[in-house]
Amino acid sequence: MNNINNKKSDVEKVGTISVSIYKNKNTGFSAYSIDADNDDVIQVSYMIEDTLKMY
Repeated sequence: MNNINNKKSDVEKVGTISVSIYKNKNTGFSAYSIDADNDDVIQVSYMIEDTLKMY
């Protein structure tokens, strides 16, 4: 993986967080689902959820 300066950096993927958005066609009600693929990224998924709750 390359950093912003296009130099090699020693990083590895830790996990993936998926955000799915759903909308009811009749009412316009929106909902979301946040899924983390492992416990190493669960804290980040909580921050995303907290941010989405503000809107």
